Amino acid sequence: MDMQEQLDLIERFLHYTTEPFDDWEWDGKELSLWLSDEPIERYSFTDVKDFIKGFKL
Repeated sequence: MDMQEQLDLIERFLHYTTEPFDDWEWDGKELSLWLSDEPIERYSFTDVKDFIKGFKL
C-alpha cells in the first residue's frame, strides 16, 4: 500500500469521526490530529492499523 492509499483511508475514516479537530498529519508512522494549532491526539501506525480496516504498509 503506498502513502496515497494510506492517506485516502485515513481521510475517509476521519470524515466519520466525532472527535473535534481542524487539521491532521500522517508521516507514515504517526497520525496526529490538531485543533487550534495544537496537537490533541497522536496514534501510532499500529493504532491506525487496528482501527482502520484494510490499513497496512
